[in-house]
Amino acid sequence: MDINEKKIKIKEMAQLRNMYMQQGKTLEEVEVLRKLAMLTEEVYGVESDENIKILNELGGTLKYVGAFDEAVNALLKARDLIEKRYGNENVSYATCNLNLAEVYRFMRKFDETEKLYLDTIKIYEKNNLQNDYLYAGVCNNLGLFYQEQGKYENAVKLHKKSLKILENSEKYKLQYATTLSNLVIPYMKIGKKELSEEYLKKSVKLIEKEVGKNHSLYSASLNNLAIHYYNEGNYEKALEFFEESAEICKKSFGENSTNYKNLMSNIEIVRERLEGK
Repeated sequence: MDINEKKIKIKEMAQLRNMYMQQGKTLEEVEVLRKLAMLTEEVYGVESDENIKILNELGGTLKYVGAFDEAVNALLKARDLIEKRYGNENVSYATCNLNLAEVYRFMRKFDETEKLYLDTIKIYEKNNLQNDYLYAGVCNNLGLFYQEQGKYENAVKLHKKSLKILENSEKYKLQYATTLSNLVIPYMKIGKKELSEEYLKKSVKLIEKEVGKNHSLYSASLNNLAIHYYNEGNYEKALEFFEESAEICKKSFGENSTNYKNLMSNIEIVRERLEGK
């Protein structure tokens, strides 16, 4: 292929990647991204903006399928290139940091995670993005990090910040629904059961409406529903929703993903509870 044919191929592959992303088919998306990254570097060069962008997107997506080392390598490479060309106080550098923090969170390398989130927030604030979707995203992800640390009050504050930015946006209905879903567990943990149940029902309904029942985000909402029933002592319902969530997750992310492994662990716990009845 000549250079123009390769550029056309890149455009076609980007469209295919977007289709898989919208459908929640992350395994397929990752394979396209890997090929796209190689072709982009070949066509535009290692230090090009196009290559930086695709490395960032590849690294941010690989975490979902458990390819952590590959994700870290892609993101560190992208971050080094950004710093070399533009310094370390720009939005691209911050977003790369955010993706790296997410990979470390999935890896449970918590000692390296919080600082990356906080650095990202500082850079976004320096660039006046306090009311932007990107700022909502980092607040949401740091909130998830605090949930995993058992810091539920901190998590609630951050998710509410995210929610305030997203609540009146027609463009980000799905992100709004996801943030509602992320508030379910921390509200439950701090004793606000009614709010937890309200957000749970609302988020499941909105996510199903936006993406259907075969998407990874719907799987995550079913996981919250299962946790709710487990805490209520309804282990049969909990098992039903954990298993339904796991089936979608397996198709989306594969058996090596952290999300799938966590769901299988939850399923075992619920089965043991039922056997012990």
